[in-house]
Amino acid sequence: MPEIVPVTWLVILILCGTVIFMSKKLRLRNPGKFQSFLEFCVIALQGFVRNIVGDREAKALTPIIGTFFIFILSLNLFGLIPGFISPTANTATTVALALFAFVFVQYVAISRNGMWNYVKHFWGDPWWLGPLMFPLHIIGELARPLSLSVRLFGNIFGEDLVIVVLMMIGAAVLKSFYWVPIQFPMMLFAIFTSFVQALVFSMLVGIYISVALAGHEEHH
Repeated sequence: MPEIVPVTWLVILILCGTVIFMSKKLRLRNPGKFQSFLEFCVIALQGFVRNIVGDREAKALTPIIGTFFIFILSLNLFGLIPGFISPTANTATTVALALFAFVFVQYVAISRNGMWNYVKHFWGDPWWLGPLMFPLHIIGELARPLSLSVRLFGNIFGEDLVIVVLMMIGAAVLKSFYWVPIQFPMMLFAIFTSFVQALVFSMLVGIYISVALAGHEEHH
């Protein structure tokens, strides 16, 4: 099977190529079906992000959170193509995504709140519980990328493994792998779980940002 890194770059090239190709064919009047579909996706993502972070931050955060969703969904679905494996079924990919999400959340929190309010948020209220709450908040913050990476990896790796096992059963027991694709129902379920896991990852990133910004507003 192809290595994880080349497959990831292939997905990136496909997504970038699609965007570049479609940007040259945009029409204000009578848009095509594919353009209408893309516009529907953009509007849906804007509404999704707005419901999490609010109207004020939605415009700035939709491109990043939306990219998380589309990229992770594409990586998840790529493993359903015969001969390929989902890059998100490897911890190297999920850890990299989780670390980027972690850094992005901290960047948004510091840029919106300022360094002093950012640290003060970890100290918590009341102030005299700060020596206890500060390390607990730090540990909780550091646990987030671990949770994001393990959740995504476990679900995608599990579904890919089940599909492979069903394919092996079809080939070894039924002796008619190509005529009785017993893995097909699991592949349909994998499409659903791929969408759900991409949605959950993106939603959690938005929630982490929303919590950080809400903490700043409470201090004010």
